[in-house]
Amino acid sequence: MRIPTKLYIYVPRRSARGIFRSNIWANLTRADTNEGIGGKKLLSFLDGNHVSTLYTEPKTGYAGPFDINPRTEGLHTTWIEFPGDEKFEPCKSQTVILKIDPNLLDVYLLMNVASTEVTVGEPLEITGTVKAVKHDGAIIPLEYKIPLDLMVFDPTSTQRLKPVLRFYAKDDFKISYKFQKAGIYRIFINFLGDDKYASAWSNNGRTTQIVVKGGELPMSFEKTVTITMKEKIKIKWIRSDTEPAPPEGYERLPELDLDFGVLGKYWAFLEVAE
Repeated sequence: MRIPTKLYIYVPRRSARGIFRSNIWANLTRADTNEGIGGKKLLSFLDGNHVSTLYTEPKTGYAGPFDINPRTEGLHTTWIEFPGDEKFEPCKSQTVILKIDPNLLDVYLLMNVASTEVTVGEPLEITGTVKAVKHDGAIIPLEYKIPLDLMVFDPTSTQRLKPVLRFYAKDDFKISYKFQKAGIYRIFINFLGDDKYASAWSNNGRTTQIVVKGGELPMSFEKTVTITMKEKIKIKWIRSDTEPAPPEGYERLPELDLDFGVLGKYWAFLEVAE
């Protein structure tokens, strides 16, 4: 029996007034465990025609961006398929509608960050501006505030890409966001579009890399604790996402493990008496 699978896609740009490129990100996972499935071929389709092929990343099951380029006015459909293999069942993502409307105005969306490195729990300051673009290329103010989504892409995650913060702006804006886990992320701001303005991805479709450090706690440390008035023991704590092997001369002491949540877990080891 083959393993069931599921396939999610995220399409940041969904509308334009002319020919445009819509970068699609896909995530292939097991339906039973949500684990990413790496090294698998994914096919993208536009209006029922196969247009591009990419392979998923190891462990996470991510693939992208697929280049989808509708070239005619009107509505277009796009989706991603996994054809399956001897181990995994085939699956298909949801269908997304893309729209080319010559009456839409483009959106100019710029994002800047105060720093590309922050610590877990430290606010990342983000500034930017959003305006409309007329057909002659002139940049003008928006007529009203539009909803903007801050997107955070975690390459180690197998979860569907979702907005982490929604805010509204029609000109300059300033927001902040706190990361809860150390790692390397890519962020962007997205507008899904409406009846007057075309959808937009900040900085002309480019993401910004943010390095999040895990705070000031050391990766490992040693501490001597007094158990009785007559006996002292030596304990080593090692930070790791999974239980590490005991260092030479030590054995596990699980009752003294330390769990700091987003800052990590520290596994306790007791020095073995000679």
